[in-house]
Amino acid sequence: MEKQRKKYFVDNSVQGAILVRLCMYFVLFVLSAGALLFFVEALIDDPRKAGANFLQRYGPTILAGLVLTPIFFLDLCKLTNRFAGPMVRLRRSMNALADGEEVNPLHFRDGDFWQELAEDFNRVIARLETAEQMAAEPTTQITDVPEMESV
Repeated sequence: MEKQRKKYFVDNSVQGAILVRLCMYFVLFVLSAGALLFFVEALIDDPRKAGANFLQRYGPTILAGLVLTPIFFLDLCKLTNRFAGPMVRLRRSMNALADGEEVNPLHFRDGDFWQELAEDFNRVIARLETAEQMAAEPTTQITDVPEMESV
């Protein structure tokens, strides 16, 4: 059974930068599209009624956009978690490994990005464990070495 995510916002620097950038793009788009539509309303009809006409014509669309915006941002948090979450777990495992702690193999959730990176990291762990085991084995000294014949 797959574990459910408890947090969708796990890496402030990466996910925060993406969300801030998208928010800036969204606000810029809404302001520029609104200004353009308002200008068109002022050209088509009486400029003194442009504000009322604008709200009457585009009000439901603006309201729908305001209602859907939080849903879009939550979905973006979930999407960015699919690549930021595995990087956070990899970083923790690498720090533990560097500190000499025992590290379990990494397994990312289904749907996460970077699955191959977890497999590569697990190969590094296995190789390191093998090297540590070989280093821990006592070395044997060879005392009886037959002499080689001169050719």
